[in-house]
Amino acid sequence: MNKFKSGVTTDNLVMLALGRWLDWIGSLAFFKVLQRSQLQVFPLIVVGAVFLCILNFPFLSETGVLSGTLTKLLQDVVNGTYGVAALVLLCSMSYNFGVIHNKEYSGEYVSPNLFVVISLSCFFVLHGDINFASFAEIASLGKGIAQAFFVSSLSSYLLHKLIQLRFRVAVSGSGYDVFSREILSLIPACVAVILIFVLLKKLILMSGYSNLSELYRSAVLAVVSFTSSDFLTGLIYTFASQVLWFFGAHGPNSLSFFDSTIFADNMAANISNIQSGFAPVHILTKGFLDNYTMIGGSGLTMSLLIAIFLKGRDSGTKRISQLALLVCLFNVNEPLLFGIPLILNPVYAIPFLLIPSVAYCIAYAATYLGVVPYVVHAVHWTTPVFLNGYMSTGAWSGVWLQVFVLSLGVGLYMPFVLISDKVMKKQYDRGMNEIIAAARGEEVATGFKCVGLPGFEGFVARSLASDLLRALRTEEQLYMVFQPQIDDDAGEILGVEALIRWNHPAYGHISPEVVVALAEDMNCVDELSYFVLRESCNQLAVWQERFGYHLFVSVNFPPSLFKDKGLESEVLGCLRAAGVPPYCLEIEITESVAMSTSGRELQNLNRLRELGIRISIDDFGMGHTSLRYLRELPIDKVKIDRSLTFGSLNDVNRHIVVSILELCRNIEMKVVVEGVESAEQLKSLKKLGGTCFQGYYFSRPITGEECLSFMEDWNEKQSCFSERELQVARVALAD
Repeated sequence: MNKFKSGVTTDNLVMLALGRWLDWIGSLAFFKVLQRSQLQVFPLIVVGAVFLCILNFPFLSETGVLSGTLTKLLQDVVNGTYGVAALVLLCSMSYNFGVIHNKEYSGEYVSPNLFVVISLSCFFVLHGDINFASFAEIASLGKGIAQAFFVSSLSSYLLHKLIQLRFRVAVSGSGYDVFSREILSLIPACVAVILIFVLLKKLILMSGYSNLSELYRSAVLAVVSFTSSDFLTGLIYTFASQVLWFFGAHGPNSLSFFDSTIFADNMAANISNIQSGFAPVHILTKGFLDNYTMIGGSGLTMSLLIAIFLKGRDSGTKRISQLALLVCLFNVNEPLLFGIPLILNPVYAIPFLLIPSVAYCIAYAATYLGVVPYVVHAVHWTTPVFLNGYMSTGAWSGVWLQVFVLSLGVGLYMPFVLISDKVMKKQYDRGMNEIIAAARGEEVATGFKCVGLPGFEGFVARSLASDLLRALRTEEQLYMVFQPQIDDDAGEILGVEALIRWNHPAYGHISPEVVVALAEDMNCVDELSYFVLRESCNQLAVWQERFGYHLFVSVNFPPSLFKDKGLESEVLGCLRAAGVPPYCLEIEITESVAMSTSGRELQNLNRLRELGIRISIDDFGMGHTSLRYLRELPIDKVKIDRSLTFGSLNDVNRHIVVSILELCRNIEMKVVVEGVESAEQLKSLKKLGGTCFQGYYFSRPITGEECLSFMEDWNEKQSCFSERELQVARVALAD
């Protein structure tokens, strides 16, 4: 038992430390910028990955499926996505650095586009000779991304610091607009940053290199040259490749000079030996690494995908994994790296960095001991998993070694998948609590309740908002639940209140308050209201076939809907389509609508009432509705807010409830008391004069089918009570 408690405590401490680490990393400006920029480049990566797979699919070229024109078209798409991804990332990062600068620096606003312009200039200053071939190299996802990271980070940081130091000139006068003054005043800072990069380029040239890429390549090869062992060289390459990937740089492409020197020489030597009748001598080749350390892509991400499918609980991560599965079979893992993301993700840092090295050691040992043949046939790195194992070795043992390495990777990734789920759940819950608080609040600082939130909360809110629009268009995921309203004295079900629910495929059930707030932010709350009306009328029609036309359904209408010119026709259209009489529909309005009704709003309200539709005020008692409005507006019913009746009634709430009940009784207006959750509460409210109630004591909000069963059970029970009362009366008369 003590061991168990100790294990739980240790686990909690680890999770706490990890949570603090994640919070600290997430608070750093660089990582905020990196995360946002990667998401912005993500569409290019997905499109490029798909077309790259098609372009290099085995046997398509040999069978003539890919014609010259089609091949060129596919290559153009790859060039337009993968081929410019580094440059797009440079622009995105520098722009986001500019946004962060304006948020964290209290000085004058600086256009983020200025950060982009300076970063681009510094990028090409460092590269030097710019012709089409060299541009294609530095702009591509593989070979240019490390330089893009370096230049955008350093140039943006320098510009940020120089602006903070007031490194500018005063520009004034009516001859300049605000934007012109801003740009002109910052010329000294911009020139200083570019000159710093000119100085950096001069140092590179003095070192004997033409650009930063050459210096970087030479430095890495110098480190590797200290070992003459193929095994150690391959191990260093594997680990270094993973480290680069973890920080966002394409590992294999950033170290492509290994392929053009060491790996290419080893493969050539093996082929030469085979042609001369000798056995191959080099285990370390590019094909060997592709086969056994990059199954599904760098980081052995095919193992991670399987581990997520087997043990993962986070629906969002599973959804990304499903999208990434197809291209991952072709060893393209960018959708997974940028989608989860794995890049700069502390949870997956240990397995992502170390599992490929473990796989490398096992495969090297198996090849050295003769368990599997040497890799002697060159195949493209996008050749599907397992097929490449057979084609490159010419033996099934190569495939079985891949299966073994893949299974080992699955086992090693599984604990980290579980940790990731816990971290994601905690982060999501924290973010959703912030979104719910924003949805309930009245303050709208940015013009939006939820989608304008900063950080992770804003990202989730914007993602949900887009999904809500899609759900409204397809009428999927959204559904209705209903809560009965009961006349306790008569023992009858009067009707039901219709409530919207959203079961999101990734985030699960979303709070109704958030749904409404998101709809308001996206200006689709009217569309949502009409959806609720249609669904409610259709469901009521089903019930009325069984129970008659005394039942009604109550639907909440937002204030904005009463400004709609087509409100009357829309409502009538829904009623006629469902075959529901107008008197069976009740529209709930808030006190704010009652207070602000004028012009078109009042006209719409009166027209609906003239059609026979009932009007009620929801959450009555919590606003500032004047008693005058209850008599002047076409109101049939008020609903006492649950905050006045929830739990035990204190003296203040008791007086308010009694006052409302007496007032409505005097002006012959119906009252429904909300929030009834216990028999004791019901008893107290009945003593105060309440007769009609709604709350969890009778029923929670339930689906249409469940509500039908509830009505049948209620009627059956009431029938039994009536027969029992009749028998008691007969016995009393007989006595």
